[in-house]
Amino acid sequence: MDVRPRSAVMIEDDGAFISNYILMTPVKSLQMNPTAYCVGRNARATFQTIIYAHGDTKIDSGSRAVLRGEGSRSEIISRVIATDNAQVIARGEVIGEGTNAKGHIECLGLMLSDTAEVDSIPELKAARKDLDLSHEAAIGKVAEVEIQYLMARGLSEEEATSVIIRGFLNVDITGLPDALARETKRMLDMSLEKVM
Repeated sequence: MDVRPRSAVMIEDDGAFISNYILMTPVKSLQMNPTAYCVGRNARATFQTIIYAHGDTKIDSGSRAVLRGEGSRSEIISRVIATDNAQVIARGEVIGEGTNAKGHIECLGLMLSDTAEVDSIPELKAARKDLDLSHEAAIGKVAEVEIQYLMARGLSEEEATSVIIRGFLNVDITGLPDALARETKRMLDMSLEKVM
């Protein structure tokens, strides 16, 4: 299946927008780049994306925040795990145009295969001097020392790797009611059990 979600929102004075996207099952391709326009004073946008890409999946995923309102804020967080032949592009873009706007992008990737590919593309654009825009991006592997540490505590190599991956994906999913947050965590755990 080819998946093409499209969305854009406008956030006014003291408004907040939260977007959570979780992909754990394979798709043929995914292409998305939702945009939040923070036009109001103290408008806030939060994007959280968790992607487990496996098989021959091709993913181009991103989030974009345009900070126009005075004191507007944004946070874009993505966690990507790639294995098999999956190809993932993880984008994040913050455009600062409003007085005292603040934005942060966090793009982290974990490689589980030599035939997978992850491109992390954080992008910051500033149109004023009184902005605070930042990003961090990292792509790596499961550290052997961490696996050995957990194996020394009695876990098998597979169990140790699973614990590390679960920790990597442990993002506090903001904005969900408690019952829905519990159900989302349960489904995420079930999905991880199937693919590991």
